[in-house]
Amino acid sequence: MHKSSLNSTYAGCLNPAILAVCLFWCISAQAQDSAPEPAPINTERPSFSSSPVALGVGYWQIEAGYQFSHSGGSMRSEEHSYPNSLLRFGLRDHLELQLNWAGYSSTRSSDGTTRGYKDTSLGVKWQVLDQGRRFVAALYAGLSMPMGSGNLSSSETDPEAALFWTYQGTLDWFGTAKYSDSGDRYKLENAVGINLSLGEITGAYVEYKGTFPEGAGPVHDLNLGLTWLLDPSFQVDLNGGVGLNSRATDYFIGTGFAVRF
Repeated sequence: MHKSSLNSTYAGCLNPAILAVCLFWCISAQAQDSAPEPAPINTERPSFSSSPVALGVGYWQIEAGYQFSHSGGSMRSEEHSYPNSLLRFGLRDHLELQLNWAGYSSTRSSDGTTRGYKDTSLGVKWQVLDQGRRFVAALYAGLSMPMGSGNLSSSETDPEAALFWTYQGTLDWFGTAKYSDSGDRYKLENAVGINLSLGEITGAYVEYKGTFPEGAGPVHDLNLGLTWLLDPSFQVDLNGGVGLNSRATDYFIGTGFAVRF
């Protein structure tokens, strides 16, 4: 790639991204004074499902990581993506602001190599049921903004809506139901999983995820992960998954962290 086109690619991606961060910062500056945050940290990674628990007022949380995915057969491809970042802020009681940026992606396939940046989304999570209950739920609404590169962007402002939930019984269940609209085609995603405690600082999960895009067949995945709580406000993880049908990615592996401050 010529230097001039590389610079224009960065400018096209970074300028809107900077505007989104500034908007995020301005909105968060209107929040109340900070309140005590319960320990330990509650994260939305590394599973597909998101936590229904909103951050305490005035607290920030950064979650990020790296992922490698592989698909074989006639559609063979390999993708590296990072930082897969999520910036969270406790705006009000039970109300959280989120800025999500998948970041940079490099995909190599039989058709060549595609590199670039993916779109950014800005949203709000509203925790509708308090912690302490067996069933905790939250609603999410957001907009995906066309800040990505070339064919990695939808080139439109796309709506997103989701329900996040957990249920504590004999087993610790969690799940997400999400609707998104991109390029005049909708997509439904549903996931349900089980959390497992392996010790004081070690946890694990098993999760099923189904994707149902308009005009195409369903995609089924099985996701697995391990987490380590190194500090009440710092967690690291190792995760992976396998496709359960021919439309799914063969497998993926990844690692990441989450820190609250």
